[in-house]
Amino acid sequence: MKKADFAKQHEEFETWIVWYGDFLMRVIEARRVVRTRFEKCELVEATILRCVARWEVLITRDIVTSLNRDSSAYAQALGLRLRKHLSWDECKAIVLGTRYIDFRNVSELKSFGKRYLVAAHNPFAGITPQLYKKIDEFSVMRNLLAHYSDYAWRTYYDFMKKRYHYQRVPEPGTFLIAITPSREYRWSEYFRSFLQASHLMMQQVS
Repeated sequence: MKKADFAKQHEEFETWIVWYGDFLMRVIEARRVVRTRFEKCELVEATILRCVARWEVLITRDIVTSLNRDSSAYAQALGLRLRKHLSWDECKAIVLGTRYIDFRNVSELKSFGKRYLVAAHNPFAGITPQLYKKIDEFSVMRNLLAHYSDYAWRTYYDFMKKRYHYQRVPEPGTFLIAITPSREYRWSEYFRSFLQASHLMMQQVS
């Protein structure tokens, strides 16, 4: 039975993140079609949604791939009798069923991997605390932009005030196109964290 490939899905994810970074650079530097700061912020915020969606797709595929490689840890955790080597479709049915998979933060994802995935096929163990902190921050921004609920606003305001000490909290787009002390756009820090996390995840299962 041919096994799913971690490398292929990570290569696809990283290609998209790099493309989004290049796209945002063109948007921010544009002087004609996208001229105003408001327009640039709107496109940056739209890209946040796309990046997190790509990350969620990668997570789902990695879980399915891990089970496809070896389902014994999952079976043991749930007290089930499963074949060690399941097909991709069987693993996908186990992971997704009839619902969307959702982790509130990377810590939950890492806990899931530690409990249900065989260590040799658990990519999430490779994500460092520094990286998952940045990914969680980006997800907070995504949740605000996707819902604009009172809860999403409170969560966003709390992290912005505690982490960056803002008195007047900026919108995500304004925050992300700001220049950091290292003279780069702040969004690039988050994109780099996604790429570094992906690399470490691949090293974990190589």
